[in-house]
Amino acid sequence: MRRLPPGPHGLPPELVERNQRERLIAAMAELCGERGYAESSVAQVARRAGVSTASFYRQFKDRRECMLASFAELFGRLLEGIEGACEGELGQGDRARSAARAAAELLAGDPPTARLLSVEILACGERGVRAQQDAIERLAALLRGAREPELPDAAWAVAAAVFARVGKRAAEGETPAATELEALAAQL
Repeated sequence: MRRLPPGPHGLPPELVERNQRERLIAAMAELCGERGYAESSVAQVARRAGVSTASFYRQFKDRRECMLASFAELFGRLLEGIEGACEGELGQGDRARSAARAAAELLAGDPPTARLLSVEILACGERGVRAQQDAIERLAALLRGAREPELPDAAWAVAAAVFARVGKRAAEGETPAATELEALAAQL
């Protein structure tokens, strides 16, 4: 996301606020990818985003709220990409393979997001763990289609395995190959 021109520019305040929020989310992902959440400060996130710390605090109560919002936004984008890849796939196995392939391609193209979603969110304590567990359940629902399961089921196990594999690779400074995630999806 590009910085807006400095000074008076006549842009609506809500556009400026949305632009700053998107830049703060991107900055949080970048810093988590480079330093980790624990070693990233509000000042560093604001500086990377090109906003003041006052602007940061207009957007978020604290660093944790920024991280949780970043997780929600970035996982939402990932899920949209996966849903798009799964359109038209009627069988659970085909849907799972398409989802795994899409997840691998999207995360390989954005290692900071992969690390934030799989590893760094857990540094936010109980709320981070809960956010990741909710994401696993949402991904499992996509894998299984419309039917309601008793959790955990095979789709939940595959979704959890995908997060675990992405986290392992992110911790190693790598991204998972599509074949790795497709092999997990083949379990459905």
